[in-house]
Amino acid sequence: MSQKIINIHLISDSTGETLSSVARAVLSQFEGVESNDFIWPLVRTKPQLERVMESIAKDPGIVMYTILHDDLTDSLKRHCYELKIPCIPVLSHIIAEFSNYLGMNISHTIGRQHLLDREYFSRVEAISYTINHDDGQAGWDLYDADIVIVGVSRTSKSPTSVYLSCRGYKTGNIPFVSIETIPASIYDLKKPLIVGLTINPEKLVQIRQSRLSSIGQESVSDYVNIESIKNEVAESRKLFAKLNCPVIDVTKRSVEETAAKIIQLLQEKKLREKTNQ
Repeated sequence: MSQKIINIHLISDSTGETLSSVARAVLSQFEGVESNDFIWPLVRTKPQLERVMESIAKDPGIVMYTILHDDLTDSLKRHCYELKIPCIPVLSHIIAEFSNYLGMNISHTIGRQHLLDREYFSRVEAISYTINHDDGQAGWDLYDADIVIVGVSRTSKSPTSVYLSCRGYKTGNIPFVSIETIPASIYDLKKPLIVGLTINPEKLVQIRQSRLSSIGQESVSDYVNIESIKNEVAESRKLFAKLNCPVIDVTKRSVEETAAKIIQLLQEKKLREKTNQ
C-alpha cells in the first residue's frame, strides 16, 4: 500500500496537548497515512494568528483548533474557507453539549485545565516518585506507591511507569532477574496494585537484539539466547503466581494500551476494597 502524507495544523490558545492527542487518535484509524504536524500553541492574539495563517497558506492541509475567542476563530474559518481546506473545532461541540446538560455557562478561561491546582502538584509528585523508584531503585520503599510493575528486561516497564506517573499515579518498577533478586518487601505490600508484565520470548529476542545493536554491543550472551529467555519468562510467571497478581502480555500492546489496562485493574482493585469495607 502506498503511503499518503498530509499536513495537519493544530492551533490552540493553550498547550495544544488535547489537539495532538485527538489528531493521533483519528489518524490511527487510517492505514498508510502519515502526517506532517504543524503545532501552534498559545495562539491568543491577531498577529500570532496571522503568522499561523501564512503557514497554512504555504502548506495547506487539515486545520484543527481549540480557540475560545470568536474573533480569532472567525478569521481562521474564513481563511480556511478561502483555501478550501477543512477547519475543525475539536472541543466546541462537546463543550456545548456539556453546557446544555449541566445548565451552566462556559467559563471561557484559557488553559483552565493547566491551572496550578492540587491535581497538578499531585502529578508532579507522582512523576518525581516514579523517577526515584525506576528500575528497582528504592525497591524496599514501595509502600506508598499506587502501582508496582514487575517484569523481565525490555518489557517497557519504565516507559509505562512514566506514562502512568503523568496521569498522576505513583509508580515503581522492579526488573525481574530471578525470584531471589526481588525485594522481600514486595510480599508485604498492601496499598499498591502489583502488575506483572510478560512477553512472547521470540519477540523479546528481537527487542533485545535491536537494543544491543543500538548501543554497539554484540548479541552473544544469555541476554538474547532464546532458551535462556524462555526460562527467564517462565520464572517470572512463577513469581507472578506467588504474588497472585494480574499479568499483562505486552507482546502486541503499546505503552498506552498497557497503561490503560493497568489503570482499569487499579480501579477494579479500589472498587473491591470499597465494597469490602
